[in-house]
Amino acid sequence: MNNLDLSPLKVRIILSMLLLVMPIVAMAVDLIAPSLPAIAKGLQVSNGVAKNIISLYLLGYALGNCVTGFLTDAMGRKRILRVGLIVFVLASLLPVLFPHITVVLFARLLQGLSIGGVAVIVRTILSDLLCGERLVRWGILLGTMFGLGPILGPLIGGYLQFYFGWRACFLFFAVVLFVLSVILFIVVPETHFDTHALKLQKVKQDVLRVLKHKQFMGLTLITGAVYSLIISFNTLGPFLVQNTLHYSSVFFGHLALMMGLAFLAATFVCQYLLRSLTVERVLLIFIHIFLLVAGIGIVLGHTLGNNVILLGLVSSAMFFSSGLIFPMSVGKVLSLFRDIAGSATAVMYLINILMTSFSAFLLSFVRADSVVHIFWVYGILLTLCALFYWRIFRR
Repeated sequence: MNNLDLSPLKVRIILSMLLLVMPIVAMAVDLIAPSLPAIAKGLQVSNGVAKNIISLYLLGYALGNCVTGFLTDAMGRKRILRVGLIVFVLASLLPVLFPHITVVLFARLLQGLSIGGVAVIVRTILSDLLCGERLVRWGILLGTMFGLGPILGPLIGGYLQFYFGWRACFLFFAVVLFVLSVILFIVVPETHFDTHALKLQKVKQDVLRVLKHKQFMGLTLITGAVYSLIISFNTLGPFLVQNTLHYSSVFFGHLALMMGLAFLAATFVCQYLLRSLTVERVLLIFIHIFLLVAGIGIVLGHTLGNNVILLGLVSSAMFFSSGLIFPMSVGKVLSLFRDIAGSATAVMYLINILMTSFSAFLLSFVRADSVVHIFWVYGILLTLCALFYWRIFRR
């Protein structure tokens, strides 16, 4: 348990306030997605350049997770949390004040660096205050709150884009994070007191320790492929739905809302399944079920053509699979290295988000003018999940 002599009520208040940050972490991708075509048109850049608004954010997020993970074990939680929140608010204001593609791309990288650091601090504070089964279950709840991002993000972003334009999305981030920052400055204490000078030799030892753990690596690679699956819809979907199928940003927001609800529903199903099944068993069953669904989607896509209902149904199934696999895997990983929680989380999210960022970068070269193209991306990523599972877990 925790060494802070905090009452159970105080611990619950701290954790509840920290959980409010997680939807914003997820929204940082989803809320911007409906505006990608408008940004490309308004700033007079290609669709590929506009898609890098997502890949650069993810690159920053990966680096922010990594650097912060090591710093927080050495320096504590509270100061780094506060710096990350302030930088994110300031970065969100830059595109509002200076609407140029270079500024937008730089702001997205800075948003990723700062909120990536905030996210890793939130997860390590959970490890400071909880242990064992409670930590796994709060880790799943963390994933559930993260799942609110894909639900609310595209919906809010679609309306902001339709009525106010793309700069309103960045202003939304600045205002909401400012309010949350004030609350967290007041509520969250320092939770890590075993601070020490940052030693590269110690960092190297910790990194090698987690990289040699086969279960850790298996879960991390799987979460990277699964999160890439979510990002693939947010990267390719806006252009397919708005440019090829000629629906509005609001329609895309409602379509993405359906995906987000599927993700959220899956997190509750996940908690139910873990009462009777192991993490490994759930992965075995559902990775292969949804790989089959992706294959069926490819066949139907060739048969039915660019059918928006088919796109919605298959993509919802993919988000449901992500909602099962992602939070469960994160919760399990958080329980493996409680003594070096910051460093372990840093390595996990560095690998995870670098995979996702690289996937988003590759997708910037994909001209998705057919639902079949997106379904093939789903199939490839789930095939990677299956290969990771059989290569590492089943050995």
